[in-house]
Amino acid sequence: MVQPPNQVNDNLQQQAQAIYSSMFIDNPDPAWSHGHLSDLITVKYGKDHKKLADGIYPVYGSGGIMRYVERPLYNKESVLIPRKGTLNNVMYVNQPFWSVDTMFYTEMKLPNVAKFVYHFVKAKDLASMNAGSAVPSMTTDILNAMEVVIPSASALEEFESLVAPMYEAMEANDVQSKALSQIRDTLLPKLMSGEIDVSDVQL
Repeated sequence: MVQPPNQVNDNLQQQAQAIYSSMFIDNPDPAWSHGHLSDLITVKYGKDHKKLADGIYPVYGSGGIMRYVERPLYNKESVLIPRKGTLNNVMYVNQPFWSVDTMFYTEMKLPNVAKFVYHFVKAKDLASMNAGSAVPSMTTDILNAMEVVIPSASALEEFESLVAPMYEAMEANDVQSKALSQIRDTLLPKLMSGEIDVSDVQL
């Protein structure tokens, strides 16, 4: 039985997290230095998107993609971290994007560190670090002060080589899932209206 793309991606994500845990949590090198998340990334604020025209670049909020706009805010590998709302919904992106003002995006300070940072932050219970009252909130100070063991350049390169094919597969699955959704959204109204007959649809 063929698994749906989302289920396949969940499995790939779990495999990547297992590799991260094995390399950096269960078997860290004692020679690796200790530091803070601010040694690995620069945390940046997202911006309002309402005045942007529609386009091809995804706009990310804490719940996921909200819309597509005319230009990106950032065009490199990044980890998106909610500033308000669903704090544990951390995301990894490797395409040009826009991030809303309730979502931090990050710039990497080291090569091959983005996926490491993603798995490091995702393993944290950010909701328990909530700095807000009525609305759950995250701050740059909390993120920057997170203590982290900083792997060697060779370890980061090895981790990248192991998990990069998984991320490429997840991205391909997302593209396929989006294409199938577009086909569904195009065909369904025509089927419902009787404009086309179900026997005419070939999958």
